[in-house]
Amino acid sequence: MKYKINTVLNFLGHFLIYISCQIQSAALCAYLIRISILKKKFFPKNKIKNSKIVIVLDRTVGHREIDIIKENSAKAPEFMFLRRSITKLILYYFCNKQKKKIFINYLRPPVEEIDYFNQNKENRKKHEEFWNEVILNLKNYYSDKVINFVTFNYTYFAEVALFSGCKSNNVPVKLWYKEGIKTELEADLQAKRSGNKFNHVFKNFQNISVYNDVVKKMFIKIDKTNRKKISVNGCPRIYDYIIKKKYSTNIKNILFLSFDKKRGIPQYKKNLNLNWSLTYDKVIKILNELAENKNINIIIKRKNDSTYKTSRRINKKIKIFENGTAQKFINKADIIIGQNSASTIEALINGKYVMVPFFEKKKTQKKYLYNFNKELIYTSEKKMKNNIIKLIDKKVSFPLKNQKHQKTIQYYLGNSKNITTKYINFLNN
Repeated sequence: MKYKINTVLNFLGHFLIYISCQIQSAALCAYLIRISILKKKFFPKNKIKNSKIVIVLDRTVGHREIDIIKENSAKAPEFMFLRRSITKLILYYFCNKQKKKIFINYLRPPVEEIDYFNQNKENRKKHEEFWNEVILNLKNYYSDKVINFVTFNYTYFAEVALFSGCKSNNVPVKLWYKEGIKTELEADLQAKRSGNKFNHVFKNFQNISVYNDVVKKMFIKIDKTNRKKISVNGCPRIYDYIIKKKYSTNIKNILFLSFDKKRGIPQYKKNLNLNWSLTYDKVIKILNELAENKNINIIIKRKNDSTYKTSRRINKKIKIFENGTAQKFINKADIIIGQNSASTIEALINGKYVMVPFFEKKKTQKKYLYNFNKELIYTSEKKMKNNIIKLIDKKVSFPLKNQKHQKTIQYYLGNSKNITTKYINFLNN
């Protein structure tokens, strides 16, 4: 019942924001936004020792990292959350579409990236002027505070006019970039494609935080002026995977971190037919066989939208989960099978047995794997299966020593030292 009531109120709020656009009342829009950001409470009410308010352009996967910073420092600013659907709704109103519908799903506005790039000069100017007034009103509402905005990606097209309004009102916008797990080849391609398309956005960012040097180099390649704005701060989620107290157990829990069939493969024309489908299917074959062993528990963790779905039939004894993050599954697993994903790196932090399968026919494709230690990579199905069987029921103390994997961990997730302090400096600067 509570969920239904919140949905109705949320829908009503979005409807009224759309009406504020119709009547050209930026003051009403700002008031409605102020109400909406005050409603969302993700964190316990700790005493705030900071005069700064950070309004986060909401993305669910970013909550945990913010939570970690807030839990570990009394110097953290107050966080509020603005639904990104609101910026999309306002963009929809200022699009060129001749017959904009009055009655739409306000929570999921029918606007896409192409609509942003197709905005004519007149509508773009009106859009930016509207956000300019909205931000001015918000700034007046919080006159006793210093407000900042934080976004998690530079390609969120519906937010660009908001950034412009912030810049006009001297309200800092910070980019807390969370898409940091990528190869250098992927980063180079991204710089050429989305980087060139959105390079005009970077002028709006006061500061940029990234996990690693790969992304830092990518942003400098997109815009050389970014060099002075960027700080390499690592990934706060590292803290969720560090086991502080050793424990012993008999190995029986296997976790397969399902991966995207093209993750890590730069999508140049020559690579369009390359994928990890064969490797994925062969892992399922191995798991199906192992599932017949009553001493083994097998879980597959996959995402609804991006994970490759095998055509192979999966043994009914294997449990499949799709919702939420992989954190609780990694923490409970003994053996983790994964490939090009942040979760596989996090499994190394967790000190578990990690196996990276590579069963493709084209051996040259191996260069597209992440920078894993060679001992983790299995090119033989038989060897991987046999090694798993040897480990089953063996008594082991976790976490395993992962010193030899520190290079991989730091390459993608950064140095874990002083992460909280780095992010507090980034947010309060």
